[in-house]
Amino acid sequence: MPEFTPQQRAYIKKRSKYEEPGADELDEELNIIPFLDIVVNLIMFLLMITSSIAFYAQVEASLPTYSSGGVGRRASDEPQLNLSVFVTPNGVTVTGSGGKLAPGCSTTSTGDVLTVPKRSGSYDWESLRNCVATVKQEFPDETRVTVSADNLVEFQDVVSAMDAVRQKEGEELFPEVLISAGVR
Repeated sequence: MPEFTPQQRAYIKKRSKYEEPGADELDEELNIIPFLDIVVNLIMFLLMITSSIAFYAQVEASLPTYSSGGVGRRASDEPQLNLSVFVTPNGVTVTGSGGKLAPGCSTTSTGDVLTVPKRSGSYDWESLRNCVATVKQEFPDETRVTVSADNLVEFQDVVSAMDAVRQKEGEELFPEVLISAGVR
């Protein structure tokens, strides 16, 4: 084995010396402060982005007005229609202040009634349009209808119901269509 010079021995001793770890190196915990800095910055960034998106994505909606006579009451004494169209998996039910319309839209009925039932697995939008046109003849000043649907009904069927109650052959029926949450 070759002999080392005193300078080589000092170099090897210096390089192979065991150093005691510092107090901060003895802890076996993970330093999460840099991670928390990043998370806080991301949260602030996401809050800023969502608030700016919410500012630009506003939906125009008209809320009910309160008056001295109660919510939504008119100054005149004529009866209100409060027309509602419910789209269900089995068909469409049309209701008003007087009750549910029976099939054919000429009389009212009680109980579980489908005004326009499904035919061969699809909705009959033309029958709904004719039914609503019949109602419009009796209430020519009404322009508002509320459409709601069961949560099993597809969105396209809700849109088709909204289109059916708006107009018939270019003649406006109920142009103010409100959407309501479905009740099961």
